[in-house]
Order: sequence, then structure tokens, then C-alpha cells
Amino acid sequence: MNVKAEEFINKGRDITDIACQKSLEMIERTKIQFKIQDSKLQARNRYIELGMIAYDLIKSGELKADSRMKILESDIDRANYRTKLLMRELCEIKGAKMCPKCGNLCPEKAKFCSECASSLKED
Repeated sequence: MNVKAEEFINKGRDITDIACQKSLEMIERTKIQFKIQDSKLQARNRYIELGMIAYDLIKSGELKADSRMKILESDIDRANYRTKLLMRELCEIKGAKMCPKCGNLCPEKAKFCSECASSLKED
């Protein structure tokens, strides 16, 4: 093999080694970025759970709410009420009924909820 061909092959190997190294670094960065996103999502879900617990404690009177919490409580109550009205409206349009336990929309003739198996009998 002549010197030029050998030089060309060595440069090709060097470029390939650099490309492999860069690819491995990119894979490692991507893995870490996914782990960061997962950690952020876990924290966000725990904040939501904590908020739900605090809301339940406020509603039960076990936790005294400050003014910021009272505003949020009112906002949640309004949003829940609006959701309930919209679900009822959707039930009417779809010819369905809403499960009183989980809120799932069920066919009008269903006797049990397909989501939580609760009875759909009207009292």
C-alpha cells in the first residue's frame, strides 16, 4: 500500500473514531436529559398530589387556609362545578349517563360503569 492510501485510511479511522465518540457523548447527554425530564415530571406529580391532599384537608376543616389557598380553593371549586355541568351537557348530547363515582361516560342503558364497575342505578 502506498503512503497516500495509508494516510487516507488513517484519516478515515480518525474521523470515524471522532464521530463514534461524539455519538456516544450525544447518547449520554440525551439519557441525562430524559432523566432530568423524568425527575421534573415526578416532582410536578408530587406537587399535584400534595395540592390535592391540601385541598381535601381544607375542605374537611383540618387545615386552615390562608388567603392564597382560599383563592385557589374557590378556583378549583368553580372549575369542578363547570366540569360537572359540561359533563352533563355532553351526556345529553351523546345519550349517555355519567358514573356518580368516577365520572366516566357510560351508555344510557348500562347498569354498571365500564371503568370502575359501580352501579349506575338511579336512586
